[in-house]
Amino acid sequence: MENPEMRLEELFNRYYNGLATASEKEELMAFIRSSKDDAVLEKFLKKGWEELNPSDGILTNETSNAMLSSILDATPKDEKQTKVIRIGWLRYAAAAAVFVLIGLGAWWKLAPDPATKIAHTAQPKISDVKPGGAKALLTLSDGSAIELASAKSGFLTRQGDAEVSKSQEGILVYNAKPGNATEKVSINTLSTPKGGQYEVLLPDGSKVWLNASSSIRFPSTFPSSERKVEITGEAYFEVAKDKSRPFRVKFNKSEVQVLGTSFNIMAYPEEGPSKTTLVEGSVFIRNVNQNTKLKPGQQAAVLSTGKIKTRYIALDEAVAWKNGMFYFKDASVEEVMRQLSRWYDVEVLYAGKIPVRQFTGRVSRHVNLSEVSGMLRYAGVNCRIEGSRMIIEP
Repeated sequence: MENPEMRLEELFNRYYNGLATASEKEELMAFIRSSKDDAVLEKFLKKGWEELNPSDGILTNETSNAMLSSILDATPKDEKQTKVIRIGWLRYAAAAAVFVLIGLGAWWKLAPDPATKIAHTAQPKISDVKPGGAKALLTLSDGSAIELASAKSGFLTRQGDAEVSKSQEGILVYNAKPGNATEKVSINTLSTPKGGQYEVLLPDGSKVWLNASSSIRFPSTFPSSERKVEITGEAYFEVAKDKSRPFRVKFNKSEVQVLGTSFNIMAYPEEGPSKTTLVEGSVFIRNVNQNTKLKPGQQAAVLSTGKIKTRYIALDEAVAWKNGMFYFKDASVEEVMRQLSRWYDVEVLYAGKIPVRQFTGRVSRHVNLSEVSGMLRYAGVNCRIEGSRMIIEP
């Protein structure tokens, strides 16, 4: 039987040189997912990365070394984390590196001649775009608004029976005094722009994280019978348990009902079917056509016909954005660009035929757009940044 480490080295080498078949690519990804040896993975990652040629103008030596360090250091710092978790993180780091390294092999294989290579890689650095951050607009019941990025920490306003404040950590907090019988309700809306993300602590103690280009509409105090909110875009929920008051989330023409649990809802219109992914607990998702109960690890997709289809997925795929990562799994150029557009607040323009590529791996959401575009160019996607536009060329 062939030595697993020798086979892994062979697969890595074939990837780097653009010679791997579809089955060999899948075999390599399977090795990465199942590997239980940090040292072996790290050795081949370093070897492959050091063979990249930074003199081609895409990445400087400094940027290349920083990217490698970032990948190899992408492990939890909490000493209480187990060995299994640290290995898991390195697998994801390996997948992120392969996202770049696979593309390099494919690029050299696809480039017809050196002149083409120069034309594609010698792009002048016109500008750069920083990653998104904690930005959101809070619209109050009277129509007035508070820009949270510039608001100081501390008390912001009063809405109904709730005091609204911004914590030192930059979280929007609704504090409704218990036992208040008046239950004065004001409807508020928290919305994030492109390049924005925000966290809110609702009056019942539930936590909600909003992704870019998203919103949540909610009362300043939940009534005694139920808790109901409405969202657009994407949001991650950690719902406080309260058996007497079900928690309902409305989005598009569907609704999720829970008692206490954690889940993610992605309902961007441009992404097609809305998707609800259950992390823990249980939820019911329903519309006029169906009523489906999810188990942890299941994702429900609501199709345009109203039909609900369920499947099991890797939970990290659904909540990567909340943890500061892009997660790509066989993602097309268009899928990648939609995510980049929302997070970096850029307009994506296609100056010709859209390249046919698929990307699998993780990339940090904390890097500038130029670093991501450098990865894409390694993968054979000819792109450049001009102000607030990202242009994809043939």
